[in-house]
Order: sequence, then C-alpha cells, then structure tokens
Amino acid sequence: MLTQEEKWYLDLLGYFVVRDAVPKADVELMKAQMFEWCEWDAADFKPPMRINAPEGKPWWVYNMHYGHEAFQRLILNPDILRVATALTWNHPRVFDVVANICYPDADGLELHGGHKGWFRSPHHQYQVANDEIFASFFNLSVSLVDVPPGNGFACIPGSHKSEFQYPEYITMDDPPPMVHNVPVNAGDFIVFLPNTRHAGRRWKHDAYPRMTVFLRWVYAKQFHHADSSQWFPFDAHKDEIPEALHDLESRDHGQRKALNMLIDPFKVDVPE
Repeated sequence: MLTQEEKWYLDLLGYFVVRDAVPKADVELMKAQMFEWCEWDAADFKPPMRINAPEGKPWWVYNMHYGHEAFQRLILNPDILRVATALTWNHPRVFDVVANICYPDADGLELHGGHKGWFRSPHHQYQVANDEIFASFFNLSVSLVDVPPGNGFACIPGSHKSEFQYPEYITMDDPPPMVHNVPVNAGDFIVFLPNTRHAGRRWKHDAYPRMTVFLRWVYAKQFHHADSSQWFPFDAHKDEIPEALHDLESRDHGQRKALNMLIDPFKVDVPE
C-alpha cells in the first residue's frame, strides 16, 4: 500500500519519490550493461530489443529486460510492484520499458504533458476517494546514478489538477515554486502522473552521464491505447523472461497466476 506521505505528495504535487529501492549491486550491473550496449550497432540487438540514437539527443534502448536479468529484477522490484499494485487497485500492467544514457552534449527534454483545455480521457486520469488513489496511467523513473540539483527531472507541481492551458513562457529551468527540480540518488525512483507537466533538464555533470530507466504503467483491465507489434506482450519471446514478468506485460483476463502470487502481499482493499 502507499504510505500516507506518498498519497499526500502525489495528490498535491503530481509526483513522489521512493528512496533506496533498488539494490546497489543491480544498479551497477545495469550501468555496466548500458555502457556496453551503447557501443553496439542497431543490428546487434535481437528483437524485441531495439535502440533509438538520434544525433544530439539521449541514447535510448527499449525492452532491455529481454537482454539482462538485472532489468527483469528491476521491473519485479518489491517497492515498484507495491506502488504499481496500489495505484492500479491490484491490476498493474507495465506497457513500455526503456532506458537512456544522457551526456552533457544532448539536449534537454522540454516541458510536456499537462492539460490543454479539452475534455479529459478517463484512461489518462486518476481519482481519489476514501483515502485511496486510483491511477489508470502513470510513469515511474528509476535513476541508476546520483542526480545533483539542477539536473534531470523537473515539473510544474500540481499541474495534473489544472483545468486550463499552461502559460507558454514557463520553462523547465524556471526556479521554484513554479517549477520543481527533483534530485535523486542511484536506486531511487520517481512516480509521476502524465498530466503533470514535466521535463528533463539538460545534463550538466561531466563526471558521468545521466542513466535512467523509465517504466510506464496502465490499469491492466483496460484496452491498450494502440495496436502495434512494438507493444507488450511479446508472446514469441515469453520464454526469455520470468513468467510473472510476462504476466505483468499482459492485459488482465484473470490468467495472471504467477504475477498474482508475487503481488499478493501488496494488494489493497477496493470496493466491489
């Protein structure tokens, strides 16, 4: 279950941080593998893994848990499953898994997301009642390195509740209270709602690159928003990952027995 502090932060600000969630040994394994993969050509990656390496932008690798067990353990991490299970009322589904390496020569990711004035879709919303939160779509960002102040994740706090178009003059580098920058340490993760207007500040730390794993989650009983061979589940490759992880990638038709055993300690009481 979410703590009262986590609920309060998420409802008030649109994000919260979980500290020291990922074992240091796995953090180091993932970092080393990321550096190795960064030297590969696109053709070296076996499906369903793939990369995106545009010039002047961060380097991205998709579905990396099909290439290394440490990333599998990350997605099934107890703290991550605790949060995902609570926010989806016992029906979590991970539907996008990607990691990046970002050096100082790469551009930052400008503010995006947030309400723009149209009627909102209930599948991109969250609801609060009876001291519980339900989110049908949310993001989770795991840092593999220490992120000092002035770098990395930034957002307009509370913008997930705004009913109006955001002012265009607000930038990701504006100071608080308008914009929050969230320093984290290796092994911490940030949970945030997509309607929270957010950004990735340019990496200004020369000693090492920013390295982040992004996990996007949905309520597993709803339909996927797109029909594409690039989205989970990859049934042709299901033997390459643990059964519970394949269950976690799949829409919930009541068949996810291995996953249900894993998340049982985290289940929340929900109305019938």
